[in-house]
Amino acid sequence: MKDTPMDIASRADIATVVNAFYRKATRDPLIGYLFAGLDLEAHLPIMHDFWENLLFRTGAYKGGMMYKHLRLHARTPLEEAHFVRWLELFTQTVDEHFSGEKAELAKQFARSIAATLRSRILGASPFPLAVQDGPKF
Repeated sequence: MKDTPMDIASRADIATVVNAFYRKATRDPLIGYLFAGLDLEAHLPIMHDFWENLLFRTGAYKGGMMYKHLRLHARTPLEEAHFVRWLELFTQTVDEHFSGEKAELAKQFARSIAATLRSRILGASPFPLAVQDGPKF
């Protein structure tokens, strides 16, 4: 791995990560087919908005992430391995380009997104049964 002294500090940095991630993801043997037919030229600026909003609270992204993934799942069923691989590729891509507080935050958001999408789409809780059966508040 190359030296990654700089943190994510701008929309251009976000574009670096997002574009590199999509280059990997669209060619990946496990998840690449899920991107078939996706207009990347139109999609990438939306993803730049999404991650810029998460990391810098710009308000740039105007939603529908869950709905879009539910529609994808209806067309092409998603599986546990897809979420795991997406997270692996995203984390790897961040680490290849940046390090620091915002890079760590991006990976934290990615873990949360993967867990939320997985739970909502697959209908399975990521929490152990002991936690599920805990006290009701």
